[in-house]
Amino acid sequence: MSTRPSDVFSRRLHDPAAGGGVSGTSALVPYAMLVEQFNAAPPGKLYCLHGSNAVFRMSLSAAAHALLHGIPMTLVDGTNRFDVYYLAEFARKFSGRQDAGCRIAPEQLLQNIFVSRAFTCYQMEALITERLPAFVQQKQSPIVIIFGLLDTFYDEQAPMFEVRSSLQRIIAALHRLKQANVSVLLASLDVKPASKERAGLFPKLTSAMDRVYAVHDDEGRARIVGEQRKDLRR
Repeated sequence: MSTRPSDVFSRRLHDPAAGGGVSGTSALVPYAMLVEQFNAAPPGKLYCLHGSNAVFRMSLSAAAHALLHGIPMTLVDGTNRFDVYYLAEFARKFSGRQDAGCRIAPEQLLQNIFVSRAFTCYQMEALITERLPAFVQQKQSPIVIIFGLLDTFYDEQAPMFEVRSSLQRIIAALHRLKQANVSVLLASLDVKPASKERAGLFPKLTSAMDRVYAVHDDEGRARIVGEQRKDLRR
């Protein structure tokens, strides 16, 4: 299989051609607090949201607040969950407001979002370990969102020894991004892989995160539970 990424980061949203449990204590977390924590200093955080379908919109909204201040954002989509219409509505909603003296047109906000898609675990690894570090430096994009990082790793056609090695390289790359002051937010659905070996991939990934949050549906409302916390000091 080819390791060449399926898309390029420079394809922007306004372009029509753009085409498991975790150990630790648990506590309810207000959404506003999650957003504040992710965007607060110091930069360079590794966060994970997992659970219901709400994780994708919540992660977009959490990181998109930086866009209101003209900060570029990069998104890697491994599960085809990116919702351009939701983000466009976010842009329209805030375009008429002035928050802390900041006002930005929807078109300008969308021009600061860069998207790339991966359809295999090999493409996902190539994007994160090879292309992403240079790209975020070039575009000065300090925020990265990754949808469904492990989805393609659950494919039984990919040999398990390759999958394990690939995940190790990805985790190392995420930590290098953190050291470069890039904050990364992972968003994943809770799934049950067919094999016990692949079921161990998600705990392995989340053990490398600074903070992990589970998102549950509670009578039509999303409930956020903090599952793991680490000292964010370097």
